[in-house]
Amino acid sequence: MRALPLSDINFYGGGKEMFVIIFIFLIFISPLNAQESNNFSIPEEIIVKSTRSETNIYQLGGSVDIITSEQIKKSGFNFVNEALQTIPGLYISQNGALGGTATARIRGAASGQTLVLIDGVSVSDPSTPGGEFDFSSLLSSNIERIEILKGSQSTLWGSDAIGGVINIITTNEAIGPSIKLNTEIGSFNTQKIGADLRYSNTVHNLYLSYNQFKSDGISKADKSDGNSEKDGIGSKSYLIKTDHKISGFEISTNLNYRESDIDYDSFGFVTGVTDGDENTKGRQINWALEAKKSFLDDRLTNTFSFSESEIDRKYYTNGIENFSAKGKRSFARYIINYNFNENNFFTFGAEAEESSTFDDDFETESLFFLYEVMPHEDLGLSFGLREDKRDNLPSEETPKVTAYYNINNNLRLSANWGEGFKLPTIFQSTFFCCGADKPNNNLLPETSEGYEVGLTYESNERDNSFKFIYFDQEISNMIDFSFSLGAYENLKLVNSEGYEFNFVSSITDNILLSGSYSKTDSTNEAGIRLTRLPEEKANLNFDLSYGLKNKIFVSFFYNGDETDPRGIVKSWIRSDINFSRKVNDNIRMYLKIKNLFDENYQDIYGYGTEERSFNLGVSLDIN
Repeated sequence: MRALPLSDINFYGGGKEMFVIIFIFLIFISPLNAQESNNFSIPEEIIVKSTRSETNIYQLGGSVDIITSEQIKKSGFNFVNEALQTIPGLYISQNGALGGTATARIRGAASGQTLVLIDGVSVSDPSTPGGEFDFSSLLSSNIERIEILKGSQSTLWGSDAIGGVINIITTNEAIGPSIKLNTEIGSFNTQKIGADLRYSNTVHNLYLSYNQFKSDGISKADKSDGNSEKDGIGSKSYLIKTDHKISGFEISTNLNYRESDIDYDSFGFVTGVTDGDENTKGRQINWALEAKKSFLDDRLTNTFSFSESEIDRKYYTNGIENFSAKGKRSFARYIINYNFNENNFFTFGAEAEESSTFDDDFETESLFFLYEVMPHEDLGLSFGLREDKRDNLPSEETPKVTAYYNINNNLRLSANWGEGFKLPTIFQSTFFCCGADKPNNNLLPETSEGYEVGLTYESNERDNSFKFIYFDQEISNMIDFSFSLGAYENLKLVNSEGYEFNFVSSITDNILLSGSYSKTDSTNEAGIRLTRLPEEKANLNFDLSYGLKNKIFVSFFYNGDETDPRGIVKSWIRSDINFSRKVNDNIRMYLKIKNLFDENYQDIYGYGTEERSFNLGVSLDIN
């Protein structure tokens, strides 16, 4: 098959001070060209793990963005939500910098309609009203890559995946023994340490990781409103992963434990965001066990897996506990992958899920299949269907169709259509107040229908590329709280349409320019734009290498105007820069400056963001 190359490089940045940086770069261009080539290479083959069958990205008709560990390192991101901000069409809302609650929305879908996975384990929180995941304390240090699938993914992943899927894949593979150490200090008394140990041979693979981050932080409530109390953050994570080949089986395990201690400020309907002495302590543990066995010369693969994610949170005011929440999700899965031949692939799966919070629990049973066929070397098609059944609710069927066509060696056309759904959360199904004597027992699942078309170009030399995608999606039966009913009910209809554009251009062997722009028009049934969702978002990046030892990465972030229930959040531009130097084969030093031009802006109305800050770090790799 003649495959059209696609780029694994993700695209960041945007900013009004761009010309200042360009001028500086122009000064360096001449000596840069005299240095050894950096050779910005792109892997020949990119395997996407979020498709249930580890599919080559060149054989996908849907939209996929990938953030690699290398991109995270050269950008200087400490948290996963910082990296996610670089993705077009994906929006992060955070209630104050450095530890404020951070949730993700894809193409206008609600945060609870985005499924979040860590190594394939669902970590979305069943104890929250919408079932969303909080990224605020999730460190990026041990991330191998992040896969983002946009648009409904319910056919393969079930409920929670109306907006898309974010699959965070931690580091695993190594050759022989290796040790990685990292430490960082910076503004706001920020301290970070990390240690990784890896070992592998032909039979066994072991990976151990520990990471800690703490900072005095800034006031979550914006200092422009007179708030000054610092709200700190502490976060720790432990990871153990193993892989074994035993008697023809591939056995893998992973255990991921995280804990956080975060100060925050609250919002009152009358007083707005207030600068109080409030704190939340949380822990999350998720584990998975997977056994894989192949037959028929590896054409048939059977995979059994069991996984569980448990979240426990406690909230304090003036040192006194006033609220707690606990949720757990357990899964059992069986998946068959069968290759009829090199052009025909079949996937079948059966799942059982149990979600619980305190004394309430739900059980869901699911069946799904996906058939992929390439009737021509330049044409690929896929057809999928899923059925989910929970307790007394009617069963939900969600189909999906995708296609791609290689127009020539450089141009690729893709399209997909699908439906999605999200079951009511436990909180939505059980909560009532305000004079009501019972919850609403007639809640229906949220449903969606949408499509996208895309065009991708990449040069023969693999150094210039662009991708354009148009999408349209309608979500029905959106669940919201009704004060008149005193419970949740199906109220809303949301339509989202827009487009995304990103590009990569190699200016010289040592300078890479990349960027993206997305426009999302999301409105309710009355034609009113959704809150906390900017219509426009743009990024621009300069990736510069000075020889083989020195690197400079400059990013510009643009966020358009957005509405908030309490007011208008004005558009803003932020500029970041990261310098790094490879001292020798084992040691790398770096300096990163966030908010280079000290822009005063808000991400959410009433909540503060970081002023200009500096962080200095060093990493040690021993192989």
